[in-house]
Amino acid sequence: MDERLISIARGLRQGIKWAINPFDWAVREINNKKSQPPLWLRQKVGSLNDFEGSGAEYMAYLKLLCGLTPGMSVLDIGCGCGLLCLDNTENGSILKYLGYGRGRYVGVDIDSTAISWCKRNIEPKYPTARFYNGIENVPTSYRFNLVVCKSLFTHLLAFELESTLDFIKIFLAKGGKILTTWFIIENNEVSTLEGRYTFSYPGVDCWYERGTNPQLAVAYDLNFLKDLFKKFEFGYDIWYGGWRGSNRGLSYQDIIILKGE
Repeated sequence: MDERLISIARGLRQGIKWAINPFDWAVREINNKKSQPPLWLRQKVGSLNDFEGSGAEYMAYLKLLCGLTPGMSVLDIGCGCGLLCLDNTENGSILKYLGYGRGRYVGVDIDSTAISWCKRNIEPKYPTARFYNGIENVPTSYRFNLVVCKSLFTHLLAFELESTLDFIKIFLAKGGKILTTWFIIENNEVSTLEGRYTFSYPGVDCWYERGTNPQLAVAYDLNFLKDLFKKFEFGYDIWYGGWRGSNRGLSYQDIIILKGE
């Protein structure tokens, strides 16, 4: 599809979402979900149909794959409107879970509107939770047992990967873990992809879904990632996702758990 038509369609979709905000407010009131972010914020973090389900899913991964326990300190980079902080019926809010042991949660995002909403609506309820607009604003004295990078590296270019991992290295406590998600390409398999993403535009050690907007979705060569992890002295475990079109995988995106020294 022509890029101009895609941009127009996205603009119309955004306008429709703004127009139905009053209806969304009423629905949240009726369903006792007043604590959820408004529609225009929820749509920034993924599928609206699975907004709550995504939070529950990743809370489970944090417990099962990363050993999350009450009392830990967690840094959530790319937290958006606080997806992990919202109550869900399956695995609960990360803030309540950490609070059982008085753990610390720090959410970081470059979207100032999302962070402002979190500071107004989440911070006052949880004294051990803090939100920052940009990782450079997080106090360097903080150390975290677990760092969450959900749907972060799928939007970063190669030079941004290294700078982000540099920051994470500063904040990661000894023996800490990092939950990351990716689109991983092995053996130039882009020609065989059958899912939503085709990654037709090659970059250096990566592929882009859209040439005019590379950061919309970025896939990385696995060997490049292995070399990068070695450089930062991270061990790793990989769980492949179903985004390639196979409908098989632990999650939709590929999950890599990085392990510090």
